[in-house]
Amino acid sequence: MTRPVLLNPGPAGTSVAVQHSLLRGDMCHREPEFAELLEAIRGGLPRALEVAASHEAVLLTGSGTAAAESAVVSAVRAGRGIVVVNNGVYGDRLAGIARAHGIPVHEVLQDWTRPVHPDQVARALREHADADAVACVHHETTTGLLNPVAEIGALVRDTEACLVVDAISATGIERPSVAALHADIVCGTANKGLHGLPGMSFLLLSEKGRTRAAEAPVRTVYLNAARHLAAQRNGDVLFTPAVQICYALDEALREFTDRGGYPVRVAEYERRAALVRDGFDRLGLDILVAPAHRAASVTALALPDGLDYAPLHDALRAEGYVIYPGQGPLSDRTLRVATMGELELSTLAAFVDVLGRSLARLRPARRAGRNPSTRP
Repeated sequence: MTRPVLLNPGPAGTSVAVQHSLLRGDMCHREPEFAELLEAIRGGLPRALEVAASHEAVLLTGSGTAAAESAVVSAVRAGRGIVVVNNGVYGDRLAGIARAHGIPVHEVLQDWTRPVHPDQVARALREHADADAVACVHHETTTGLLNPVAEIGALVRDTEACLVVDAISATGIERPSVAALHADIVCGTANKGLHGLPGMSFLLLSEKGRTRAAEAPVRTVYLNAARHLAAQRNGDVLFTPAVQICYALDEALREFTDRGGYPVRVAEYERRAALVRDGFDRLGLDILVAPAHRAASVTALALPDGLDYAPLHDALRAEGYVIYPGQGPLSDRTLRVATMGELELSTLAAFVDVLGRSLARLRPARRAGRNPSTRP
């Protein structure tokens, strides 16, 4: 069976070398060999993301949400609150994490297709003296929206608050770079822009972030960043890690660096975005987010009038392409196309052609009164 082309926003398609790295063999995580692998990844992540001089990496076995939860609970001291930018599912998730741990939340709300303005964050900090941190999503994959995180970071930098950035869908592939965000705790994952496999996530901690993590109360056993950092500095891990997924991340970081690193990869993703969006324009599909605020890796599109997501998904899946539905209140009228992972421009061009044929076939079927949920 031919593997489908994954155009969902993670897990992304991987290289043959990353896939084969899983076969390096079994390894005990309490032996020196794993300590060497751990240190290679902990050093490789900040170097690849151009923050080796300012940030230290902490590895976590878990999805990106594990990193987000670890970041939030490690950024706020006892009796303090957090300002959360909420203009999508993942900003809302950050707020939900804080509430689940009893941390007071002050939300900065914005429409899901528009970025928050830094002045809104500045106002929230002035109005809430207990705010110990600001949390914001860099790339809101709900709509393919970029928030102005660097500008937010510039205003948070000179305050007592820490800046937590969910860069899970932005790491290594979106502008501005992690180095430009002025972030104290950055959340990332292996299986999106780094082209690794799902199951490993990480934090990048600045000096301010490391200090704050040490000061925060112990709210969680598994996701306490300060305890993980202390162990990993000694070449140890608190709990059994996903060893084979670490192999894959190690290989993915090697490929990322060998291919030219962040500047090359972000330019590659921008070429992909330009290609598919030109195709979407030709097909008359509306992109939800204004050009100035669009991410390079995910495009959210309005479904054409009279067309449901399910038959379009099924038609494309039959042709070997996996797309993704919208989320939350947008789920019944949008679709998302991601251009993450190991993808050739020729593959994306072929997808646009298939999408055009599928739309032409499904639109008349809808007008003829056929059941839109019928598989083509």
